[in-house]
Amino acid sequence: MGRNIFAFCFVLSLLCGCCSSLGCKWIKDDLYKPTSKETMNLLKHMGKEFVKERAHMHIPPKAYKMHKHIKLGDNVFEVYEAFLNISKIFNLNQDSVTTWNRTALDIFKNNLYRQTKELKSCMQEMKYSDNRRSNEIKTLESYFKKLEHFLENKNYSAHAWEVIRIQVQDNLERMDRFTAHIRTHMMDNSNV
Repeated sequence: MGRNIFAFCFVLSLLCGCCSSLGCKWIKDDLYKPTSKETMNLLKHMGKEFVKERAHMHIPPKAYKMHKHIKLGDNVFEVYEAFLNISKIFNLNQDSVTTWNRTALDIFKNNLYRQTKELKSCMQEMKYSDNRRSNEIKTLESYFKKLEHFLENKNYSAHAWEVIRIQVQDNLERMDRFTAHIRTHMMDNSNV
């Protein structure tokens, strides 16, 4: 009986060790993709107003790029932080945005919440560099703060929200491509 328990514990430890080294199932099994696609489509179709003004805030050049000095967990953390910031922005005053479909907006916000929750869960399975608060993440946070200040300075007008919608749409598209790169690296590492 002692041998059976030992064998059971040994197999269980192998399985647990195997599963924890797999990385982020949400990304690796491509579960991220359908939610991401729906989120981008909702945002794309929410606004259709003509925007004359462009925010002079560009996504930082180093954001959403694979870096050799960063572990995969750091990349997942960057995407997680971006979703947190986008969620924060979309919880600001939206009273002036009367042309947006409220049901679509609610689904969009729920998708942001789900992606944030899933990525947070993934982060528990990942390995990180010693300094997770990299310059890339700090720069990205600063960029999102500028978006918040833009909204505030424009008194959360419908026009300002449309500018933000386009900025966030650009971010989501880049995050989607970045996550595909992360997935590829996870798949490559699992075959080693």
